[in-house]
Amino acid sequence: MARILDHFSVLLLDMNSTFMFDEDNFGINENFHATYRALGGTILNEEQVRLSIRSCYNTMLGIYRSPENLDNFPSVAETLRRQNHVPDTELLLLEQVFAEHERGAVPPAYAGLLRRLGRTHKLGVVSNLWSRKEPWLAEFERAGISEVFTCKIFSSDGRSIKPSAILFRNAIEFFPADASILFAGDNLERDIMPAKSLGLSTAWLTSSEGNSPYADYQLANLLAIENEPAGP
Repeated sequence: MARILDHFSVLLLDMNSTFMFDEDNFGINENFHATYRALGGTILNEEQVRLSIRSCYNTMLGIYRSPENLDNFPSVAETLRRQNHVPDTELLLLEQVFAEHERGAVPPAYAGLLRRLGRTHKLGVVSNLWSRKEPWLAEFERAGISEVFTCKIFSSDGRSIKPSAILFRNAIEFFPADASILFAGDNLERDIMPAKSLGLSTAWLTSSEGNSPYADYQLANLLAIENEPAGP
């Protein structure tokens, strides 16, 4: 029986909770000051760092949840600058602290999967990031997956965030007009629905037992896609 992957030449992927995990560590028990100190910070005290990072996160989360801001999403740097009156060197350190807590990691099983998929398919990543992309590119290097992607579309390169169609269109432009493209992601509203609205086939990565008309396929996780049959 043919696999799902056998019907497609291009696989576009969301990142967080798709092949990168343990991201977005902004809980009340996070030690942001320890991260600040590890990055070489010495001027700001624990409370200053905690308030700066938590305030930035809460502000951006509110904007992230507002549909009217899909194509006008601020950067971490500008949000921190609006809320803090500290030297530019300290703002840069706070931005790096934020990124360290936003970034997750690519487990070995997923890195291996992506390398195998990259030998048979064109791959692209389409992901929402609040911070600059460089720490994520470093994680790709560490995991050995930097070269598997034909395109890496990160929202922090501009001002649009998924479900804005802009990010999806930017990725699609990397491939021939007649390419058969499957988009896989874990978020129905930010991944699957907008991808489907642009005519892409979709694979929803979820443990939900409910079905969605926007999802052509429904899988427990990305690892399942390698051998999942296409069905009748």
